[in-house]
Amino acid sequence: ISPLELSRLTMMFYSSTCRLVILVSVACNAVTSAVSTVEPVVELGLAGEYAILAKSGISTMAGSYINGDIAVSPIASTAMTGFDLTLSSSTQFSTSELIVGEAHAASYGGVIASVLTTAVGAMETAYTDAAGRSTTDADTLNLGGGILGGEFGGPTKPLTPGVYTFGTDVYLNSD
Repeated sequence: ISPLELSRLTMMFYSSTCRLVILVSVACNAVTSAVSTVEPVVELGLAGEYAILAKSGISTMAGSYINGDIAVSPIASTAMTGFDLTLSSSTQFSTSELIVGEAHAASYGGVIASVLTTAVGAMETAYTDAAGRSTTDADTLNLGGGILGGEFGGPTKPLTPGVYTFGTDVYLNSD
């Protein structure tokens, strides 16, 4: 019932009944609001172990730093560009001065290839879950016009947990 319909309805009742109807309506709206703000967590599984996990590639430029492991799968390590990667003696990961962590690729074979297959499966499941959720909250639609950093997901106003939807490309600003 819309507020206008509610006000028309309550005019038919005595004053004490009106207060009860409005009170029940307000209580129901409060409960509905409280329930709708609790968004279930998108389970990342093994994909959550990576700061960046991609199927198509990861690129960077001088001055960028990544805190955490990165990985590409099912593609080769050559899909990670701009990092100047150095393969470890175990051949299961690479390092870079731009990464505080390790770089993994399916092309490194061995155990890491299997781990990445599982991680990508978890990433796809998480994406399907998140993409299927309603994004009617104005705070999560096209945040910052797709330019994140500063006032939009940066140090002065970090992103809060939730599903963010963009109708444009998303860029990470320098801050």
